[in-house]
Amino acid sequence: MGQNVITVTQTPGHGYRRIADAVAGAPDGALIMVAPGRYSENLVLSKPVTITAENGIGTVTLSAGSGVVVAVDTTSAALSGIAIVSTDEESPAVFVAQGQLGLTECTVDAVAWSAVFAAEAGTVLMRDCTVHNKVGAGVVVTARNGSALESCRFEGIGTSAVVVADDGALTMRACTVDKVGGNGICLNGRGSLKVEDTTVSASGKPAVAVEQQARITGARLSVSDVDGIGFYLATSGEVILEAGSVERVGAEAVFVAEGCKPELRGFRIHEAGTRGVHFAGRSGGKVSDCEVKKVAGVGVNVTDRSVPEFDQVFVSECATAGVRVSEAADPFFRRLRVLGSDGAGVEVGERGRGTMENVEVEGGEVGLRVAAGSRLTANGLSVRNTASAGVEVVDAALALADGAITGAGGDGVHAGAGANVSVVRSRVHNSTGMGCRFAEGSAGTAADSEFSGGKADGIRIDSRDAVRISSCTVRDNHGSGVRQTQPGTAIEVFDLITSGNLKPDAYGTSATAEAAETARAKASPRSAAASDPLVELQGLVGLDGVKREVTSLINLNKMAKRRQDAGLSAPPMARHLVFAGAPGTGKTTVARLYGQVLAQLGVLRQGHLVEVARADLVAQIIGGTAIKTTEAFTTALGGVLFIDEAYTLSAGSGGSGPDFGREAIDTLVKLMEDHRDDVVVIAAGYSKEMTRFLESNPGMESRFSRTIEFANYTAEELVTIVRTQCARHDYRLDEEAGGVLLRYFEAIPKDGTFGNGRTARRVFERMTDRQASRLAETAAVSAADLTLLTAADVEIGTR
Repeated sequence: MGQNVITVTQTPGHGYRRIADAVAGAPDGALIMVAPGRYSENLVLSKPVTITAENGIGTVTLSAGSGVVVAVDTTSAALSGIAIVSTDEESPAVFVAQGQLGLTECTVDAVAWSAVFAAEAGTVLMRDCTVHNKVGAGVVVTARNGSALESCRFEGIGTSAVVVADDGALTMRACTVDKVGGNGICLNGRGSLKVEDTTVSASGKPAVAVEQQARITGARLSVSDVDGIGFYLATSGEVILEAGSVERVGAEAVFVAEGCKPELRGFRIHEAGTRGVHFAGRSGGKVSDCEVKKVAGVGVNVTDRSVPEFDQVFVSECATAGVRVSEAADPFFRRLRVLGSDGAGVEVGERGRGTMENVEVEGGEVGLRVAAGSRLTANGLSVRNTASAGVEVVDAALALADGAITGAGGDGVHAGAGANVSVVRSRVHNSTGMGCRFAEGSAGTAADSEFSGGKADGIRIDSRDAVRISSCTVRDNHGSGVRQTQPGTAIEVFDLITSGNLKPDAYGTSATAEAAETARAKASPRSAAASDPLVELQGLVGLDGVKREVTSLINLNKMAKRRQDAGLSAPPMARHLVFAGAPGTGKTTVARLYGQVLAQLGVLRQGHLVEVARADLVAQIIGGTAIKTTEAFTTALGGVLFIDEAYTLSAGSGGSGPDFGREAIDTLVKLMEDHRDDVVVIAAGYSKEMTRFLESNPGMESRFSRTIEFANYTAEELVTIVRTQCARHDYRLDEEAGGVLLRYFEAIPKDGTFGNGRTARRVFERMTDRQASRLAETAAVSAADLTLLTAADVEIGTR
């Protein structure tokens, strides 16, 4: 052998007996050949040497009963074919705090918190190694110098197989992780991982967990056979995962939370438990070219104000919904395909939002369901062969354009109670129920669309609310082309093309005369004596100046209507208004009543109130603001659009930036001009801020030519509000309590936190709470006691 080759053997007289002695006597760069045997020692690599098993893998075991088995105290060193065994429950088997250690074809067995630990300025390079540790982790990296694992195997790990924490940096290639008690891969702190061609299976916790500010870039990272979550992504750092897969997991295949914004490309998810992909906690990011198949729950779930984007995602064979959006989430879907879900193909509920383009749904109970205060825009929706309705909307708003609905087992489009549906340039064919049904309490439009080949009516209108049918074709239906079943002048049908229907059309006054007579016969005295909104307006506490202004506007509208009926020109009117003043002064209530009065006068078709704020108009993506603003505006047609804190549109906030708010303003200005006779827009907010709002767009001030100021309530008026709440809820306020409340309301600061009427209502609620606690301690309580609120029920801070 050459002079730089040193032998270690347990045979006397043939070389060094201990590996540590060989290292001490070796020159830099020496090769140390170790003969077969078990060597018990704590090895500190103090020189740049290479240590290898002379007779190959598994013939040399290096062990220690206590302390670190292998440590590094040099720039670089390497081990090859060595089995490293530690029985110390406190120390890792391999510890590198400085320099670089290469491990090739080695096995590492430990029973401590970690088998291999790279910290501070240390680097570990492991290739074709196997790591066991039934107690703790496999490899822990907190060093930033860039450790690497290639073709390594982790089996029987007690906690997490690979951990990158603090500022650690690691690269993994072609590794396998199997049967671990914790995470397969765990990243936290500011740890960074680049991973390729790696598999994780049978982990006790999420197979891959990325938290805090950690970062991960991965390609072909696969997870399988996990009882819990596949990927748990909850980091503010960068997450890019390509061509990954998740199979046979008990919970979510991919769970995104804590504002994380991952990019997932080319993912394949098969056989997941509760959800395939789940976005929560105001998360975002983008999912593209992905497949979600065979999920026991929801295929793609977006909730909790999350705003991810999906492009070219295929969802199939889900036990409940293919896609679900809820809790004010606002995702964007493009080229989504949903096939064969047991429930709804796409379901939007619990105030969910969203925009969809080119979405295909086939099979399932319902193709698209929108409910519970949600609002959705769908362009290019295709629904085929559903068990019941193709599209179902209840107590929600849907703007559907360029849709195609075929073979629905129920109604093609069903607008239920509280729905506002717009169907434009769409085709509904071969529905078992109605092609399009506006049920009682719904409203909306159908324009430039075709409803054909259905087993019942093409379009059926059971609602008295505003429904407009224009430029539609209804043909070859087994019922009527259009059938109106309730009387009312809010139903409009224009430019209808009808042919081949088995029953005649029935809409308009003559068609509904009989129904109107029946409705009048059944009308109850209570409904006939329904409250007059003008009377209700005059009955509001305080607001004398507001009442005068609004009454003047109402009278002006009355005269305009009479002039039009007489064939005269209408006088110029300030249709759109600014309500300026502090919160809690009744702005929303006055707007609602104003709309109802205008509907009674015939100035507005419906008079309903749609209340929006910046979040309902401004989107998170470029081009989305105009869509959201138009969608919100459309739901208010025929009524009042009330924009709360409108000045935030001109100031910008959060991550959207001022330009998006200005886009909303520009869109509103155009829509207000295009629909100036069919909507009233009321912008509300603090007086000073609303002045700046009007100056934000050249056309804004001309459209909002009248401002109504809402002054703070006086102390006497606030006491009156409390008394009104008492009367409404069967309570009485004694005189002493009234005096205490008057002094409190006179002394309370009228600053930015003052809530006016809201403050009065909160005081009333706290008084009822204190009365309940007071009476609960009394054995005998009379009916009079239950209704009386006294000074004792006013909080000490209030008194």
